[in-house]
Amino acid sequence: MAAVGERPDSATMLPVMLDVRDRACLVVGGGEVGRRKALALLDAGARVTVVDPDPIAALAALADARRLRLERRAYRPGEGSRYRLVYAATDDHETNRRVAADAEGAGVWANVADEPELCTFHVPARVRRGALQVAVASNGEAPFAVRRLRQLLEHRLAGDWAAWIAAAARFRTRVRALAIAPEERERLFDNFFAATVAPQALSARVPAAGEEAAWIAGAAAPAGATAGRGFVSLVGAGPGDPGLLTLRARQRLLAAEAVVYDRLAEPVLPPDLPESVELHPVGKEAGHHPVPQGEINALLVRLGREGKRVVRLKGGDPYVFGRGGEEAGELQRAGIPFEVVPGVTAGIAVPACAGIPVTSRDEAVRVTLVTAHESARADGSFVHWDQLAHDPHATIVAYMAVSSLANVSANLIAGGMDPQCPAAMIERGSTSAQRVVCAPIAELPAAAARAEIRPPALLVVGPTVRHAATLGCFAHRPLFGRRLAVVAPAAGLREALEEAGAEVVEVPRPLSPASRIVLRALPLTGCVLRDGDEAEALAAEPAASGARAVAWCLGTGTAARARALGWARVVELDTTAGWAALAAAVGRDDEADSDR
Repeated sequence: MAAVGERPDSATMLPVMLDVRDRACLVVGGGEVGRRKALALLDAGARVTVVDPDPIAALAALADARRLRLERRAYRPGEGSRYRLVYAATDDHETNRRVAADAEGAGVWANVADEPELCTFHVPARVRRGALQVAVASNGEAPFAVRRLRQLLEHRLAGDWAAWIAAAARFRTRVRALAIAPEERERLFDNFFAATVAPQALSARVPAAGEEAAWIAGAAAPAGATAGRGFVSLVGAGPGDPGLLTLRARQRLLAAEAVVYDRLAEPVLPPDLPESVELHPVGKEAGHHPVPQGEINALLVRLGREGKRVVRLKGGDPYVFGRGGEEAGELQRAGIPFEVVPGVTAGIAVPACAGIPVTSRDEAVRVTLVTAHESARADGSFVHWDQLAHDPHATIVAYMAVSSLANVSANLIAGGMDPQCPAAMIERGSTSAQRVVCAPIAELPAAAARAEIRPPALLVVGPTVRHAATLGCFAHRPLFGRRLAVVAPAAGLREALEEAGAEVVEVPRPLSPASRIVLRALPLTGCVLRDGDEAEALAAEPAASGARAVAWCLGTGTAARARALGWARVVELDTTAGWAALAAAVGRDDEADSDR
């Protein structure tokens, strides 16, 4: 055994968790440091003795309350050998060295404050969430840095980790009671973790009872039974802006083993989805349904029967013209556990992003959501267009309206609507590709045709449409219409670009399958690159380095690397500017050419 103070520089201490409940521990030193050590021991259930000739009042108060034993005297040589754990926290190096030597000689673990070479153990900085403890240590070499890392983790660990660790303990007990093989037990633990922890956000959630039951039921199925049941989440992707994906939706996606997604949901797929996740595109577009609804239903049932955690990702809300009810019914009949995670419906969000409130006091007190396809039904529409036409205090929001716009306009006017009633067509609302055309309802079909409005687009009719000219705040931000790629992690940069109005795609390096889908979902206008490695990572993706995309490069070296990699348009940005200034520079120079 090495002598005290002779530990090799390369030595790494072994992290352990010690049980000191009802064990005698000694603290030599009655100052503030000694008080902290004593409190930590008391919190762990130890029997604590503090030795110091002149202790601070806080320690005296603990002694008066009979929480610890306080002896007002100097340390006696050799007494450290009588304890299970010893702290030396005096201002006298010789006393500290004597305590450490006594402990070493008796095989007692000792810690000496601010003198790591005398220590046989260190106490890490801890972040506590109930029974969960996250420890950070530096072999005693940089305690100031460890304290600041602990503070960082205190802020970053979001969600209810205390309840999560308690749920994990309960789940472990249930799993250990099953008569299953060790590898199957580990698979269940993997399921629990992947389904409840969001790695990027460092957040956790307590699983629903139905989820736990599904995992347990699958593992407990008797030999010869059919494959275990999985769990399907019917998830609303929102209107298209990735920032409008709900927290629960993102949690379900990051925990999924398979994702079945529509074309309109592609922009909101988390780029950091693990590569192991199965990605099943079942996208539909106007007049083209490559995967019929019946096949989608069958796919969900098959994946569920394989025991997988499945997310069915649908644009908007699953139950608002999303056929989510049909899919839920099919899962129910097949006995597959499922849930619905509502999304921000496009019928409300898209008009808002275009500056159109769907309700407004004294103007519109009702909202009607309809599918425009009803206007062309040969066997009679389920929509009473004449009743909608006669309601001047309502907003009509019609989905799937591009091909049926002329029919809807004619039906409303024939039903008695004022031909001058304000109306709007909104293409790709809430995204960087958003376009808005406003005109009286009688003139809107021709105006939309001149603007070449394409699906997906919403029709909005009603008095509040007139507010689009003044409340359309999104379109007035300097980077509105820009879709920019950045390499993760890019928190400060991403926030500055988004505040300026850009749609930001934050991708991992190397690019994942999901990130490539997201990059190609809508046209990119550029990439903001902080170094040459980021330039190389994105240059290999055609959607990122295509002819339209600008390489916004921080520094001369990054710009040179981007040019060498073949970027057609490269703009060098000032590395001394803050993120907000860089975002402003992107807005000013968006049309800059590669000679700059």
